[in-house]
Amino acid sequence: MIIDAHTHTLCPAVNDRVADSIEPDSVPYQRDMSPESKARDAEQKPELFAKFTRLDQRLSDMKAMGVDRQVIAPAPGQQHYWAEPSLLAEISVMQNDHVAALVAEAPDVFVGLGTLPMTDTAASLTEIERATRELGLRAFQIDSRVMERELSDHSLDPIYKKLEEIGVGLMIHPLGFSHGERLTPFFMVNSVAQPLEELIAFNHLVMGGVLDRFPKLKVYIAHGGGFAPFYIGRFDHAWKVRPEVNALIPEPPSAYLKRIWYDTCVYRSDHLRHLVSTVGADRIMLGSDYPFDMGDTDPMAIVNECDDLTATERDAITHGTAAAFFGL
Repeated sequence: MIIDAHTHTLCPAVNDRVADSIEPDSVPYQRDMSPESKARDAEQKPELFAKFTRLDQRLSDMKAMGVDRQVIAPAPGQQHYWAEPSLLAEISVMQNDHVAALVAEAPDVFVGLGTLPMTDTAASLTEIERATRELGLRAFQIDSRVMERELSDHSLDPIYKKLEEIGVGLMIHPLGFSHGERLTPFFMVNSVAQPLEELIAFNHLVMGGVLDRFPKLKVYIAHGGGFAPFYIGRFDHAWKVRPEVNALIPEPPSAYLKRIWYDTCVYRSDHLRHLVSTVGADRIMLGSDYPFDMGDTDPMAIVNECDDLTATERDAITHGTAAAFFGL
């Protein structure tokens, strides 16, 4: 059984619902893209739309990728935290219903993740209850910040507490960079911006005390955790020498790496080996980021290239870790 823990769908009705209220600068990814990158994204829309919405296309692609099950989350471009709270709550319901309907077409093949109206804590708590109890969604994807609030903001604690209590996890998946004016060239709006956002999210979860306040909270940071696992020595050094840093947490940042989950969307087998040696295979899930062009169309390839993995490690990466995280 091969489980792809990182795939997406798109809810067409959400685009229609926000069409009259969205502004050109509402989504950082769109705001900061170069004209060339915008043109390339526009070229891909018909192909992406089919992969997002057509069951036969998705199943065919899964077969070609050697994947037996997909975990499906909303497209991060539809998180829309800029929206007025009642609109955000409405479109979050729409997205979660869309994911649940897709899962219902092949419940033995698909696993659903939802989204939350994070700017409204009370509405988020309501949607957690509805989406888990009525729709059977297994976790929730959120951005790496909530408009002006970082993930360490105490106003988000009731959400973390609720998820911890019911054993449902969070997937951190940004789109673009909050202040990406310097990242317009060279498609840095994605290639640099997203792992950088994930690094910042890691620091807020750790240094901001979220993982200490909620030690049983399950958090999965996409794209192999961004830059965090690959430059952790510098953060540990800061914790050792800077009193304003080491006063925040009782252990160095590297001690928290093994309390977070990751995927294999790192593109290189040597990077996957590093991630395994740093956090352990029981914290890593196969992840393709299907159907985006920045995803991995052959996610098993780098796993197969790691021929030094034990059978236990390989089983964990290809299905065991995802099954445990999502409660399959």
